[in-house]
Parts: sequence; structure tokens; C-alpha cells
Amino acid sequence: MCVDVSSLTVKRAILRHQVSVFAVPMVLAFMFGATAAPSGGAVAAPTSLKVVGRVKAGEAAIHDAFALDQEGSKLAYITFTGKGAVQLHVGPPGGDTRVTDLADFSGAPEKILGLAGYWFVVANEGSRRAAIIDPAGRIKRQTGAFDDCELSRSPNAFVTYSQKRLPTGDRYSIQTFRPDGTTLAERSLRVTPGGTIEGDAAATFLGFTKSHLQVMVQKPGAYDRRSDAREPPQFALYDVMTGKTGPGKTPPKIDAFLDYIRKRAEKPDLDAVIVLAVGQSGFDLVGPGEKVRPLGFASGQYDVLSLQQVQVGSRVVFSLVADRPEKGDMDEAGRFAQAFFSLEPSSGKVTALGEIPLPDRHPCPWSAGGNKIAVLRTATEGGREIVIYGH
Repeated sequence: MCVDVSSLTVKRAILRHQVSVFAVPMVLAFMFGATAAPSGGAVAAPTSLKVVGRVKAGEAAIHDAFALDQEGSKLAYITFTGKGAVQLHVGPPGGDTRVTDLADFSGAPEKILGLAGYWFVVANEGSRRAAIIDPAGRIKRQTGAFDDCELSRSPNAFVTYSQKRLPTGDRYSIQTFRPDGTTLAERSLRVTPGGTIEGDAAATFLGFTKSHLQVMVQKPGAYDRRSDAREPPQFALYDVMTGKTGPGKTPPKIDAFLDYIRKRAEKPDLDAVIVLAVGQSGFDLVGPGEKVRPLGFASGQYDVLSLQQVQVGSRVVFSLVADRPEKGDMDEAGRFAQAFFSLEPSSGKVTALGEIPLPDRHPCPWSAGGNKIAVLRTATEGGREIVIYGH
């Protein structure tokens, strides 16, 4: 999804500290949760999703960039016309739309993000930038260049970030925008060549944990004069918005906690994220909170590498490609399907939402909002259409 500026840093930090921290015995309690598999039992097999709407573009072509808002009440998508127009359409899924001309902004937008009635259309032509579209369909403003972007839920904001490597260390430029496109804050985070955060020499950068607005850091343990040694290292959260480091705590299992940090950095924009387990034999659920749990989900008939996921309210909606050889060979319809599921992060319960047939093992692009899933498909008569499914 993103230019992952955090995961490489996490790996470097973990390698840098393995010798010093893995050998330290831990007996104190921390915020790291239990690692037992979430309850919820077996997941029922998905049934076919019900079609509740379709979007066809006539003689125009539908672009890859489209998105449902969080409530599923509005769908935003882009079309290209034969006369060279680039148009953003926004409206009820399958209903009448409001059209915005994007040709002066970009000839090929990359993605769309919806936030509180506004839309951020992101283009990547040499560098990424975004156009903010207001509810009336006007381009209200454009952002400067950035590496990548995401949505934050606390605060409710559009977040852009960039990384620059300098002789004096790495600099992360992070900017947050309100839904209407006005700037909420601009922050610069510097990490020294030694790995510490500028302004807090005791805090070693490990990775982003919350929409690039929070950083997990390691701090040295307190010095014990009687033993002439330091206590085990501690971990804390650095708030990018305030520039302050919170109180440090010591986890009972350092190796498990560092594993959490590494996996959390894969998608810091989600409150909870599904990641591949060791050996790719299943999935782990990372979060909410500082914990990693095996996800109670039988993945045997699914291609685990096809995982796609988004956050919809408090839920995580995800899809996997099902491969059922007993239903046909590689060229026979019916063998492959794209199955959709809903995850409640607090309990770890997974619910099957439904599935759609696929002509091959390649998943379709999709977006979720409310109780709807919009899928970009090839129409029966040719061309592309967006099919809206209800669940």
C-alpha cells in the first residue's frame, strides 16, 4: 500500500538491539496481551454475495481508483472519456453522481480516500500529491509532494509522510489535514545515525504504530547503583504531534514484543492488522493494543498471499482467494472465488460475509463501507463495471 518507511527501520533497530536485549530475563508485567488464539469457533463457509447495484460508464472507461465512504452511502470512482476528460464521480452506489473534472490535476489518479464527506484524490506522477474535493464537487486545494498517505481515526485526519536520508540521520516529514483540507499540523521527526530521536537522546526509534503519528521507542533501564548495572530496557510511545515521549514500561517477553513492533509496522494506519504467521501457515492478529494473537481462522483452502484488508468503523474487512480444485481444473469456471470476511478485533471473531466467483486466481480490486462491498469487475458484455454487493 505504502512506501514502507518504517519496516526497514524496525528491522535495523531490532538487529541492533538483539544482542543486548534478548539475553535479559523478564519477569515484569507489561501491556503485552495474552497470546492465546481468539475465541469464536469455526467460520461458516461464505455464500454468494447479493448484488445491490452496478456502475457502468457507457463509452467511457472506469479507472482502478474507486472507494466507498465509511458508511457505504457514497461511491467515488474515476472515468476516462474518449475526448480526454478525467472525471471523478461521487454519489449513492449505483445512483446519480456529481462529476468533477480532474484533467488539470492528473491524467491518471492512483487512489481515492474518503473522509467525512470530502475526498482525497491521490496522483503519483513523479511524486505523490493529493487534490481535496469538497462535498459540492469542487477541488478545494492541492497538497505538496509526499511519499505516501493514509487516514487517521484519532485525530480524524488525512496524513501524508515522507522520508529523507541525510548525513545527520533520517528525517520524516509528517503533515495532517482536516477533512476539509486545511492543515491541522506539520511535524518533522529526526532520527540520528545512532538511532535515537532528536530531542530525546534516550529514545531509540523502533517503528511507527499509529498512522505515523506515534512511534514505539526503546529506552535504557534505570541504573541500579548497588549492582552497578542497568535494569532491563523499557519501551514507550513517542507522540509525533506533541514531540513528547510517554512513560516507559518493561514487557515480560522482549522477543515477543519486538515481534509485535515489526508486525505492527506493516500497516500502522489500521487499529488492528492481519499479518502472515511464521511459515505462512495462517494469520496473526496484531492489536488492538500491544499484542499478537493467532487468528482463529482455517485458511487451508485460501491463497494466504492474496490477503487484502481495510478498516471499516471498528471492524476489519478482508478478502482471500479461495482455490477449490475439486470444482474444476485451472481453466474451468467455479474453481476460484474471492471470499470476504469481517473481523471484530477485540474478540478476534471472524464472520463470513460472502464470496464472488472469479475466472482465475487473480483477486478483483474492491472497497468496503457500511454493509456494502464495491468490486471492479469485467462486465459480461466486455468493458469494466463496478458491482456493489450487500451483506
